[in-house]
Amino acid sequence: MINIDKNVKPIDPESVTQLRLRDGTCMPQAAMGTFHSDNPDLMDSMDDIIVEAIRLGYRHLDCATAYQNEEVVGKAIESAINKEYCQREELYVLSKLWNKHMHPDKVISACEESLRNLGLDYLDMFVVHWPWPNFHEPGAKGDAKNNHAVPYIHEQFMAVWEKMVDLKKMGKIRNLGTSNQTQKTMELLLRDTNDFSRPIYNQMELHPLFQQKKLVRFFLENEIVPAGYMSLGSPRRPGRDRFPEHQADMQHAVIQRISEETALTPPQVCLAWAHQRENHNIGYVSMAERSEWISSNLKTATSNLLSKANFELIDGDGTENNPGIEANNRLIWGQVFFWPEAKFFGHQRDALWNDSQIFELNEDYMRFSSAAQRFLTQWKECTREKQLQ
Repeated sequence: MINIDKNVKPIDPESVTQLRLRDGTCMPQAAMGTFHSDNPDLMDSMDDIIVEAIRLGYRHLDCATAYQNEEVVGKAIESAINKEYCQREELYVLSKLWNKHMHPDKVISACEESLRNLGLDYLDMFVVHWPWPNFHEPGAKGDAKNNHAVPYIHEQFMAVWEKMVDLKKMGKIRNLGTSNQTQKTMELLLRDTNDFSRPIYNQMELHPLFQQKKLVRFFLENEIVPAGYMSLGSPRRPGRDRFPEHQADMQHAVIQRISEETALTPPQVCLAWAHQRENHNIGYVSMAERSEWISSNLKTATSNLLSKANFELIDGDGTENNPGIEANNRLIWGQVFFWPEAKFFGHQRDALWNDSQIFELNEDYMRFSSAAQRFLTQWKECTREKQLQ
C-alpha cells in the first residue's frame, strides 16, 4: 500500500556510497527501481513514489522503456526539481534499450523517445536490456512465445552496439552499459570494443540465494561495475516468472535470524549484504512504496549494517563449514524469450544463460538451426516407429 509520510527524515545523499566507474565518474551504489509495469496500482502512484524517493535522498533512478512509465518518471523528476529536492546534475538516470528496438535503425530513435519521456537532455547511462532482440509484450503470460526469437548472435549485437556508441558520440548518453550478459557474450563484446566504446556497467540478477560470485568477479576484473536487480528476491515479480522451485530470500531462516538479532528488517538484511559485497563495489536496485521503507532501503548504502559474522552467514567464508546460503535460486528463467533450439537444454532455468548456443555470425546460427531441425525430425520419426512396433 502506498504511504507517503513527510515526517520521515531525508538521508543525506552525500552519505550514500558511490561506485567509481572506469572513466572516473561515479554513480550512487543504491538505485531506486521503477519497474511496476505489471502492477497497475503501483503504476498509478509511480509519480508520487519517485518524488518521495528523491526527497528522501535517492539520486540514482533505474528506468527502462519496457517499464512503460518513463513519462511518469519524467514528470516526477521535474516535480522534484521544482520542489528543490535536487538539481538535474545531482541525479544519475539510467535507462535501457528494449529488445523490440534491438535493430540498428531503431536504437537512436528509441533513446530519443526515452529522453523525451523523461524530460532530459541526456542519460547518464544507457543499457542494452537483453543481448538479443527477442521480446514479449507487456503483461505477457509465461507460455507466451516470440516467433522470431534467436539466440545470441554477435554480428547482430555489434550492429546495435555501434549505434549505442554513436549516441555517446552525440552526447545523448554519458556512458554505455549492458544487462543480462554471460561471461562469453561479454568476452566477445570486450574483444571488439576500445576504451571509448566498451561497456563499464552490467546489470544482472543478484540476491542472497543467487549470488553469481564467479560472474561478478569476472566483471570486476574487467573494470565493469556489476549491479544487481531483484535484490530482495522480487516478491512482486510477474506471474510468468514464478515457479514452484523458487525460494523466497527474505523468508530464509538465516535472513530471518539476522533480522531478529539485529532489529534490521529482512529487506535491510538483504540490501546490507548487497552493499558490503566485494568491498562495496557492486550496485543494487530496490523498490518500495512507503516512505519508511524507501528510507530504510537507502540507509543500507550509507554504512555497514551487518557485522562480519552476519555477513559471512549469508556470503560464506570460503570454508566447507560455512558455505553461505547461495542456492542457485535463479528467478528469471526467461522462457518467454526462448528460441526454437533452446528446448534442447536440460532445464529451462538455464537455457538463456548457457553459453553453448552463442554464434559469431548469422550464417553460423542458420547452419546450426537447419541441423537441429533435421535432428529433431529424425528423432520424431524414430520415436513414431518405435511406438508402432
